[in-house]
Amino acid sequence: MAEQATEDRRVRRTKQRLKDALNELIVEKGYDRVTVQDLIDRADVGRSTFYAHYDTKDDLMMSQLGPLQEQMGWALGSDRALTESVVASLPLFEHIAEHHEEFRAMIGSRGIALAEEAVHSALLEHIGEELRRRERQGERHAVPVDARAGFLAGSLMAFATWWLENGMPYSAAQMDEMFQELTRTA
Repeated sequence: MAEQATEDRRVRRTKQRLKDALNELIVEKGYDRVTVQDLIDRADVGRSTFYAHYDTKDDLMMSQLGPLQEQMGWALGSDRALTESVVASLPLFEHIAEHHEEFRAMIGSRGIALAEEAVHSALLEHIGEELRRRERQGERHAVPVDARAGFLAGSLMAFATWWLENGMPYSAAQMDEMFQELTRTA
């Protein structure tokens, strides 16, 4: 059992080194110009080690979105989401603030398109679930759930992109407050 725990730590360290390498290289070179060879050189791991964990650099990049999606899923199930807002946007704004250099460097790249698609898809799913839960509890709205979910997910993505492209003039908490105000009746 001790051997398994050691292996798990090594795997976690290796994955973290690869993620750190990707983030550094995105800022230095831009996502589209980063190669698997760049990643393994920077992380100081072998090619077979890289491929033991990820199929492509896109898979590595997408693995970094998992914690954000989990955090947003948790936030959507929180007391705040149940009583006030359909969309708990603060985790997204905090994630962007924490990784703003990488996101700015990825604007216009294939990487940002992949990230946006994954986050948008997760938002649609979580928002739709929350809206359907509210309907089951008797809340009614003139606009169908799927349309509202699409509007809210798209609005959040557009608002977050605006924030990033304009140099993040407000804090993550301020962006969350503004988004909540803008979508209060959605």
